[in-house]
Amino acid sequence: MRIGYGRERIVFFVLLGIFVSGSIMLAHELFEYYQVPYHDIILLAFLPMVGFAMALLARREVAIYRRGDQLDKTRRRINDLMEAAVRKGRTPAFEDASLATCWRELGCDKDDCPAYGREHTRCWLVAGTFCRGEVQGQFARKLKDCRLCEVYRKATSDPISEITENFYAMNYLLGEREEQLQEAYEQARERGEKLAGLVELSEAALSSVHLTDLLGNLLESAAALVGADYGFVSLADSEEASLTVRHTYGLEPGAAAALSGRVGEGIVGQAYAGGYIAVSEEISTDTRVVNEYLLGSGARTLISLPLVGRERPLGMLTLGTITSHHYSEEEKDSLCVAADHIAVTVENALLEGRIGSGREQMELLMAANRDLGTGGGVDNIYQSFIANASKLVDFDRASLIFLNRDASELEIVAADTAAPRTWLGQGIRLPVDALPLDEMRRSGRPIIRRRIEGDEYPADKLLVEEGIASEVILPLTSEGQVLGSFSLGSFKPGAFDVEDVEMLLPMARQLGLIIENARLLQEVKRFDLVDKLTRLYNHRFFVDALTREISRARRDGRSVSVMIVRIENFRAYNQERSRAAGDRLLQGIAEVLQASVRDIDIAARYSGDMFAVLLPDAAAAGGGEVMRIAGRIQDDINEKVFGEDSAMLTLCIGISEYPAHGEDPVSLLEQADLALRMAGEAGEGCVMVAPSAGGGGAAARGGDAAPGGDGGGPAGG
Repeated sequence: MRIGYGRERIVFFVLLGIFVSGSIMLAHELFEYYQVPYHDIILLAFLPMVGFAMALLARREVAIYRRGDQLDKTRRRINDLMEAAVRKGRTPAFEDASLATCWRELGCDKDDCPAYGREHTRCWLVAGTFCRGEVQGQFARKLKDCRLCEVYRKATSDPISEITENFYAMNYLLGEREEQLQEAYEQARERGEKLAGLVELSEAALSSVHLTDLLGNLLESAAALVGADYGFVSLADSEEASLTVRHTYGLEPGAAAALSGRVGEGIVGQAYAGGYIAVSEEISTDTRVVNEYLLGSGARTLISLPLVGRERPLGMLTLGTITSHHYSEEEKDSLCVAADHIAVTVENALLEGRIGSGREQMELLMAANRDLGTGGGVDNIYQSFIANASKLVDFDRASLIFLNRDASELEIVAADTAAPRTWLGQGIRLPVDALPLDEMRRSGRPIIRRRIEGDEYPADKLLVEEGIASEVILPLTSEGQVLGSFSLGSFKPGAFDVEDVEMLLPMARQLGLIIENARLLQEVKRFDLVDKLTRLYNHRFFVDALTREISRARRDGRSVSVMIVRIENFRAYNQERSRAAGDRLLQGIAEVLQASVRDIDIAARYSGDMFAVLLPDAAAAGGGEVMRIAGRIQDDINEKVFGEDSAMLTLCIGISEYPAHGEDPVSLLEQADLALRMAGEAGEGCVMVAPSAGGGGAAARGGDAAPGGDGGGPAGG
């Protein structure tokens, strides 16, 4: 008999009490009516029955208490499960010792079942189980089929167990759904990052107008798009014969030159020639990878995509990793979009660069022509050039270098540097092999030196001391001949690239022609100041130089001496020999004069048979340095020029000094001329110093020094 709980149980016991009480009363009346002695019956029959009923009731109460304990345990278990749900501890326990082992209970032989061989496992929570060997699939399908399974029914035989297992199932479903949502979130996040990368790539395409900066920004964004460790952009030349690396990411500074190559060679060159995407997921074993730098760099994978412009392929975008990586189709699609961005940006930048450089070139040529037309000369043209070049590239040193006529020596004709001091300044002459000018002269092509170490060329150590780490050298040509070079240097290694050369080279070509014209113009002007026969300075230049030296001597408190040299009997020599012989005689004397004077002295042809020498910082009085120079001139001319004609030709020299004999050019020249006449009157081969304010001059003959002073006649033998 099943007795309910709560109100149902109370009603049952009330009715039972009424029934028992009524039965006792009825029995009592019957026994009284029939006068039956019922006390014995009560003792023998009714009391045992009552005891038996009480025992049954006690047993029932014990069962009720036990059921209450079970319910209390179940309540606590449900509370624990709910707390676990609140804490999101949704991972169910797959193993439980109280559970039957499905494959043993059912005699299952499906050894490919995920639950096969596992003890006491909730097989209905294991993804991909067979469910009595008939059903395999996702959890939602299995739960319905598992309700037919004996093991599942045993595990859920009572309501509490069923609630527990359903709770586990619900948590498992929630866990699966959470994993699906997490996976979807990760996919959405990855797509968002790729979209953000493409947006960043688009922003990078607008970040600069300089191609090098653009490529740096674009390459870094493309690498971040797929998590690449390194990358480089190669652009093809106009003939599509070679691929030059224009920018690198994650590689050493010198990697660009090592990674450049020819079209059709290596994995990148072949991909460019074929117009396809090249992928290598193991560089060390890929026979297409032949570049030594790439093989030795530690790179593991590589992917190279064509950069296709509107009219022709522009180059290649190459990215890679140093760890193992598989390039998915989604990554390839993203990189194709990135390659299209880079191609459009590069094409626009190249077009803008050509337009901009053409404009800069035109401005430079107009400025240079103005300088040339106004007589500005090479220096002004050079300054105009570096002013315009500074608008195109950054540099810390600029120099203009000319080769001499036989290309055996070079001269730095102009130089500017940001360094505190330089050993390669204006006016320095060097052997042609001291710098790479001879190499450039033979090839006729510009040279980019990305890193100057100090030991490649003799003059490199001077550049390193100045701080120059890289330079670009542009040839200056005219009518196919290399006249010299225009060089730009930087304190930073790798500061110049092919783009800079492309911008500057057309201007350098025009600059070579303009400078050659300017040099010719300067040569013409120089002939106005130089005697055509002797190649010495002429009278006008000598007077201008004397004026400048007097001003400097007056400012510094120094002396300046003037020497006039005359050939005695030169007219008779001309008449006797010939005018050509006289010209050769004058040329010989000019050569001796030039060789006999000091580097700071100026020798000039004063008139027909007279020469003049300007001697700064030299005193004539007291038999000083000027007298020694005069004696040396006489000896050298008598020995090397006159020779056998010494009996017919002699040399007289007159000397004056600032400020002792005059304070202006006219006075000094007049005093020197007076001393020359006195020397002629004194005798052959005489050297005479102009008289001071108080008396006669000092003289010497045959190169012997004469004492100065106020005394009268000539001295010497």
